[in-house]
Amino acid sequence: MKIGETFQPDPKMKALYFTYLALILAPLFVLGFGIFLYLLLISERTVATIFAIFYILPLIVITIFVSYWIPKYYNSIKYLLTENEVRVERGVWWKMRHAVPFSRIMSVDTVQGPLSRHFGIGTVDIYTAGYTGRAGGGSGPSVRRAEASIMFVPDFLELREEILNIVKGRPLFGVPGVHSDVLGQQMLEELKEIRKLLSSKPAY
Repeated sequence: MKIGETFQPDPKMKALYFTYLALILAPLFVLGFGIFLYLLLISERTVATIFAIFYILPLIVITIFVSYWIPKYYNSIKYLLTENEVRVERGVWWKMRHAVPFSRIMSVDTVQGPLSRHFGIGTVDIYTAGYTGRAGGGSGPSVRRAEASIMFVPDFLELREEILNIVKGRPLFGVPGVHSDVLGQQMLEELKEIRKLLSSKPAY
């Protein structure tokens, strides 16, 4: 990928999502059809019909809906590295557009689960100073999560290094001449001075 060139996740992302769908729904279908056949064998046709309407039919609807949504979601995802920021866009019905300036990036991590490893893809998570939010929407606002994620790309390790190299050459928080290592040294010196003042203060 190049600066200024839009790119998408690897197409294997769709296979990954369909695998997740199969792992979740296949046991439910097996259980449902087992119960349905058992009800038919014991001549409970009315109960079997009700069970099929309220259990098996919703599973079929969910399968069709998610199978329709997965390629739509894949097509909605776009990533762009500009000269100054990382841009992420995704969403089928609710569009999310996020831009993270390189000057605010504090760390860049990679994530690769077992199935993602099987498909040879991974995710790059980008963190900024002081950003917090819900992790997965359910762990509470105190859980820190990535401000932007470049999901399911094949060369995620190389992408992480590319972003880090860009960040290292940029001033921290957009302040000219102030880089992360310099700021860290300044903060250390300030803490030493504060410690000296506290230790020299008489106790009452």
